This record gives sequence, C-alpha cells and structure tokens, in this order.
Amino acid sequence: MRQSLQSLQDVQQRYRWFQQMRTTHPVWLDETSGCWHIFRYADVNNILSDYTHFSSDFRWRIPARSSLTAPSLISMDPPQHSKYRKLISPIFTPRALSQLSARITVIVQELLDRVRPTGKMDVIADLAYPFPVTVIAEMLGVPTADRPVFKRWADTLFSRQLSDAELLQAEETEQYRQTRSMIQEMTAYFAQRLEEHRRQPRADLMSELLAAEVDGAHISQEEIVSFCFLLLLAGHVTTTNLLGQAILCFDAYPEAMEQLRQQPDLMPGAIEEVLRYASPVWRIGRITTTEIVIDDTRIPADALVFAWIASANRDSAQFPDPDRFEITRSPNHHVAFGHGIHFCIGAPLARLEASIALPMMLEQLPQLQRVPAIPLELLDTRALFGIKRLPITFIPTSSNQNTQGEAEALIHGHNPGRASSRR
Repeated sequence: MRQSLQSLQDVQQRYRWFQQMRTTHPVWLDETSGCWHIFRYADVNNILSDYTHFSSDFRWRIPARSSLTAPSLISMDPPQHSKYRKLISPIFTPRALSQLSARITVIVQELLDRVRPTGKMDVIADLAYPFPVTVIAEMLGVPTADRPVFKRWADTLFSRQLSDAELLQAEETEQYRQTRSMIQEMTAYFAQRLEEHRRQPRADLMSELLAAEVDGAHISQEEIVSFCFLLLLAGHVTTTNLLGQAILCFDAYPEAMEQLRQQPDLMPGAIEEVLRYASPVWRIGRITTTEIVIDDTRIPADALVFAWIASANRDSAQFPDPDRFEITRSPNHHVAFGHGIHFCIGAPLARLEASIALPMMLEQLPQLQRVPAIPLELLDTRALFGIKRLPITFIPTSSNQNTQGEAEALIHGHNPGRASSRR
C-alpha cells in the first residue's frame, strides 16, 4: 500500500492486488496506519450508501487538516447535507445542463481548432484541463483567464501522495503549511470575486449562492467559498481524468475506437465503461459511527475506512469478465461517481462534457494515437486516477469554415449530440 503509482504497469499491479484482496482479505486493516480498506463491490456500495454507520464528516479524524477549510458537501451528513445539496442540485440536472450544450461544443471546437493543423497535442494540457475548467468557471462567474491559477491550486491539492500514516499524523507537515497558504490565497481570491458580485449581481452560480438561504438565513461567506472550492476544483478534475482515461482506453482498444467512429450513438455506453474500467476516483473515505461487522470482521467505531471504488468496479461478482474493456457492456452499474446521497452532484455535467468532446475528437483527429515513446506520468495521489500529460498524434487537418460554421450553428439551438456524425 505504500508504493507510488508511476506507470501503467504499476496500475495493472494494483488491479491484480485488488483482485487478490477481494478473494483473501475483502476487509483489511492496515496496521501501519490503523485504516481499514474495503474491496468488494457489495461492501463498497453499502458503505457509500449507509450514511448512518459510515459518516462523511471525518475532518476531525485528520488533525492537521481539520482547520484548513469549512465543511463542504463531501464532508457533510444529513440533515445538513440535504439542505445544502438542495441549493445547487437543480443546476446540475440533465435538463438544466442541456442549456450549456451549445456553449460546451463551441469551447471544444475552439480548442481543437488550435491543434488540428499541427497533427499533435497533449490531450491534458490542450483540452482535458482547459475545457472543463472553462465551463465551470463560466458557470461560477469567475474569469476564465485565471485558468493557470486554478490549475496551480488543483496541482497543489492533488499532485503529491501522502501515505495513510502521514495523513493521520497529528503534527503539521511542510505540505500542510503550503496547503494552508494556498487556501488562504483561494479564500482571498473568492472573497474579492464575491464582493464584485454583491455590488453587481449576475446570472451565474456565485450570485445565486449569495442570494441563497438555508432555514431562512443566508449562508455565510465561508460556506460560499467552500462551495466555490468544491465546484471549481472537483468540478473539473473528474472530467479531466475521464477524458484522459477515455483516450487511453480507445488507444489501447483501437477496434473500440473505430466502432465509435462508425457508431457514435455508442458513446454514452463507452463513457460508462471508461468510468468503470479506469475509475477517475480510486477510493472514498468514511468514518464509522459505531462498531460494525463486514464479512465477519468487526470494525470499531471512529475508524477511518476506505472504500476502494476502483476495486469494486473490477469485481467479477458484479461485472462478468471485469478486466475486459467492453463499450457495449450492459448492465453497467459501476460506482465511479459514488452512490446514495453523496452520488457526485457533478456527474451529469461530466457525462455531458465527455459525450460532446469525445465524439468531436474522434471525428476531427484522424488516426489518433498515443505517442508510445513518451512514458505516461500518473498523478501521485491515492484518491484520483489521472495522467499529467498525454501526448498524441493524428493526421493534420485545417480548421475549415465548415467546422466553425457548425459550432456557430449549435449556438442557435441545433443538437450538439449529433456533431460527431454530421460529416
């Protein structure tokens, strides 16, 4: 458990370890850290659903981090969680997000037009990062020109792996101090933006949060800033990782990529299979509220438990032939976005973004393939499965008037979901 994931070979080794643990130690205590680890689909699904026995409010269990930020949706339990989720859940319904489809298509087209004549791109730097962060920044009402700042924040929070023992140690580390300094910077940034929105309300999410009430009272600035942290950072990281993993999967399974080019209507199922096969989130933490028994193993109260989503999504008890990438897999009840009350609120947005961007990439980047000579560097974190860079090549094409006209036409109400099959 202490080894770092640095290559796809390390990832495959980790999946083999998951398989072994599901068979021999489905409930395992890491005595080095005192943390519990759960590997089987049924148990992981239950932990994610059962908030009465597995609390999300475990910030106090991580001493050095407990004072870093205000509670957010991911660290709240009912009834507080329910009240705050209601504030923003209407914004992330598929029906509400459908109004963003045209704008999302234009953003993707602009990014593709920059690289199409060159015949090469870094999927992460040139599209998978700037695309979703632009979308969420526009939704919030913060300048998209600040994307480099947002990336620095995300890199600081998600780039360095800590062992579970380090995570739980009482004393502060240099990284914690750096994180605190960065969060102070983020807080000052959003305080300034919120003041601008108070003076001049706009049709964006930040203005809606300023006007929102819980139990008849406006939510505090600290809580609004916490919402902004969550939406800006978590709101793009999942999509960034999903897009990167999708291209990796399509490159590894060229027959699937060709099938998707010929049958773009299969893309929604392919996206679900990417989410299962290469889960962007590796694990989710919970803390036990009471002593509980899983698979005849007794876990004490106040224990930190990690539910391994990546393992659950490869469990043969739930998924036949789980190590095979199958874009037509059905049913596909993966838990990549969690389950229960904490099911990822941004899942509809991530699915929409991927369903628009991936067909456009496959259509407009002929003979897309990864550059095998450049080793892949994974994010050094236990929580997320992502790639820092993903160089690819393709046949260069010009950014012709036809594609620009199509993007403009989408603004006026045409269906962006068919952009992949027009030519």
